[in-house]
Amino acid sequence: MSSRALRRAQRELEERQQLEKLSHQEADESDDEPIAASSNKVSAFALLGADDEEGDDGEQDVIESDKADSDEEQMAESARLQPQTSKASKRKKKKKGKGRKDPEPKLKQKTPSSSSSMPQFDEIDRALRSLSLNTSQSKPGGASNQLTKPLSKEIQQLFSVLSIDTQHLHASNEMRRLFGRAALEGSGEAEATGGRRRGRGPQQVGIAGAVAGRNAPGGRNLASLGLRRNIFIQGKEEWPRATSGGLGMEIVEKKKDGTVEYRFVHNGTYQDVQRQFESCVASMDPNRMVQLLQYNPYHISTLLQVSEIAKQERDHATSGDLLERALFSLGRSVHSSFSQNLSQGKARLDFRRPENREFWLAAWRYISNLGMRATWRTAFEWAKLVLSLDPDEDPYCVRLVIDQLAMRGRQPQQFIDLAESDYLRKRWGIPPNIAMTLGLAYSQLNQPEKARSKLSLAIQEYPWVAAGLCQELDINPIPQPIWGRQPLGDYQTLLCELYVTKAKDIWNTPEATSLLVEVASSCTSVISVGSTTSWLLKFDKIKVARHVILTDDRALISLLDHRITAQYTSTSDPLPPKDNLPSYTTEHPGNQARRNLSNPDEILREYATLQSFFRGLIPWLFEGEGAINPETGAPPTEEDFERRIAESGVSPNTIAERTARLQELRHAVQELEVGFEDDEEQLGDFYGDGTDSHDSHE
Repeated sequence: MSSRALRRAQRELEERQQLEKLSHQEADESDDEPIAASSNKVSAFALLGADDEEGDDGEQDVIESDKADSDEEQMAESARLQPQTSKASKRKKKKKGKGRKDPEPKLKQKTPSSSSSMPQFDEIDRALRSLSLNTSQSKPGGASNQLTKPLSKEIQQLFSVLSIDTQHLHASNEMRRLFGRAALEGSGEAEATGGRRRGRGPQQVGIAGAVAGRNAPGGRNLASLGLRRNIFIQGKEEWPRATSGGLGMEIVEKKKDGTVEYRFVHNGTYQDVQRQFESCVASMDPNRMVQLLQYNPYHISTLLQVSEIAKQERDHATSGDLLERALFSLGRSVHSSFSQNLSQGKARLDFRRPENREFWLAAWRYISNLGMRATWRTAFEWAKLVLSLDPDEDPYCVRLVIDQLAMRGRQPQQFIDLAESDYLRKRWGIPPNIAMTLGLAYSQLNQPEKARSKLSLAIQEYPWVAAGLCQELDINPIPQPIWGRQPLGDYQTLLCELYVTKAKDIWNTPEATSLLVEVASSCTSVISVGSTTSWLLKFDKIKVARHVILTDDRALISLLDHRITAQYTSTSDPLPPKDNLPSYTTEHPGNQARRNLSNPDEILREYATLQSFFRGLIPWLFEGEGAINPETGAPPTEEDFERRIAESGVSPNTIAERTARLQELRHAVQELEVGFEDDEEQLGDFYGDGTDSHDSHE
């Protein structure tokens, strides 16, 4: 007899005993109860006999029998509370018990249960439910204990304004709202090609034909489920059927403010393809790049580079399609928790990591492509996504363009919430473009008093922007208070030109123009141009230069400092940060002897950064033999180390990587004969190499 049958027999025996007690209590009211008890006895032995005949091979019948037993318990409780059962309910019981030979159906009316109104679970469901509750309440690193203190209103407001609606990340949804479903059905793949239907036949030539799915190893026809389940881009049937090639994502750190830092990772196979890509770039042969993409159809750097090649050949359809393919591959490689944290404004990426910068670049170029297709609502959501990945640093200076995308996408309220959030105001101040567009946003929301107030403040602080906008709109005469106002220096000229040339369309309406003239004419006092110099220091010139280079406007690029443009050497990674954190080298093994250890300033900067990281992780780490754990007041133990690391949420791979890098830099610092204390030796002794750190954490 199987163990399942034994458990069921025991349960039947307990039920029979309870029914006997009930029969004595209800003997005066019903004469049928002894029969029910007797039938219960027969039913129990009949079930046992049936199980003996079935043996362990009747697994499906046992599963169905368990379902019937659960139904018996539920119905028996109803029978105890209401002995007189209607004919309709009896027919329902027969329907539930279909597919099982029940020797005595009357047993179903007398089986006690907890409550007929409570949801019924079988034993496995109840165990799993209990286990999940206990785990979430008792696990030290669980979500309930992740935050040690409530979040401030400022942080909560930041999360709210940076939250992403993933439905608005798909351009097809906006086109369907604007033109209806028939527009998409009539244009085929017009969503990706900017209005021109992509052919699949022999007429495709050039780059479009070379990178088409039919030429890729593995053929076409991606699984339909994988095409749709992507937070960034919905896939297409004609795309190559292939994996991401070794692209993935992992959690770096769960921070105390509620944010979660992620990073994209490349496995060994992907790193080999990345080295091939660097060789193709060095050869300056576009054909080699296209050939590499044929054999690696979802390699991100190659997709971005070939997309730029197609753009230079004015094949914007193929360029946009390759960008979408890159974002599709990135989307199916993200961590399982990334989508939820992104929608809540809590997902972060470190721009210093080259793997992450690929996503930044793909997203930025996709925003430009969306602008060419006039899907402004989608472009605004993508701009907000890029901003949410690192709102503190904003490495692409999305703040210089997000106001215009919001107004074109008819989202003035979202723009106002973003611009006036306390956290971003402290971080950014009030940039000229945001200050000017705020007045226009309030005007579109039918709040004329606030519109005039905000625009008046903007004109008084940045009269040179208002004057440039009037010139661009051919307003004549220019209002007297701003007449003749000019920016000082190339940097202010750059910011002025960057706004007025891009934003003139949103001001080129009778209502907006009259508002601008009215407010500018009424300004009685205008702040001098030089007084805004202190605010302009909030802008990092490298970030502004990176933004201008990505706009690909030669007139604006000519205004940049030549010392900065001289650093622009790669379209696949424009102006990388000085504190770059590569996880591997793309050089050949023979040239990898000393990675990033040639510049003394870079060595010291990275060395200090890693020390600061580990001090924040384990406060007593660098205090030597007299170290005291402030929580226990005693010398720290290995358990204290492991607990601190586990509570930090930093992944074992990150700990291993940074530990190995710290040891490598320590030797470089010693060779430079710099007077640094060898205080990270504790860390090396505790972890050894990167492999030991991973094992000890597990």
